[in-house]
Amino acid sequence: ISAVDDGVGEIINELKRNGIYEDTLIFFQSDNGPSRESRNWMDGNLDYYYGGTTGKLKGHKFSLFEGGIRVPAIISYPALIPKGQIIEEPCAAMDIFPTVLNLAGGDAAEFEVDGKDIRSVICEKEKSPHNYIFWEAGEQTAVRWGNYKLVLKGQLVESEPPVEEEFLSDLSIDPSEKNNLKEKYPEIVQQLKEAALSWRSNIEENWA
Repeated sequence: ISAVDDGVGEIINELKRNGIYEDTLIFFQSDNGPSRESRNWMDGNLDYYYGGTTGKLKGHKFSLFEGGIRVPAIISYPALIPKGQIIEEPCAAMDIFPTVLNLAGGDAAEFEVDGKDIRSVICEKEKSPHNYIFWEAGEQTAVRWGNYKLVLKGQLVESEPPVEEEFLSDLSIDPSEKNNLKEKYPEIVQQLKEAALSWRSNIEENWA
């Protein structure tokens, strides 16, 4: 981590030395979720690796709970983006390509992309342009709609059965996904389930 910090610092210093830092966009994002894979059996014990942590979030890599998919990211563009702000609107890594392309003078509308331009979110703190955001991993499917998130066949450990067939949470008050709200809001569960399964069916047709 220290070496990465030094390297990013050298890049920024060089941008400033050349007078182009203010008009340069820098995006830095972590990978998703700590891994539990066998490649981490470095101590000789054939057991899952527990060296990574998601803090209070639930799940690991290959899980569609927040511990497996939520990632921190930093975006800097001093000429356009106000510094020091925290963005909590739901966005995704797929949004970076159309955003950067449009900022650079291109037109993302010329391409078939899943992401959306989030300039208004990061520059003006507007609402997310996404109505829904979807994920899939193996048999798991998940969808985010505003503060609500539904996980279908959600797993905590990739080799074990799902912990729940349907798990609905309100991430604004329960980012750890501790409380399943499916009995309280069955109509939201049905709405999000239909949206998620329709999306998954469509991408599977495209894969085929």
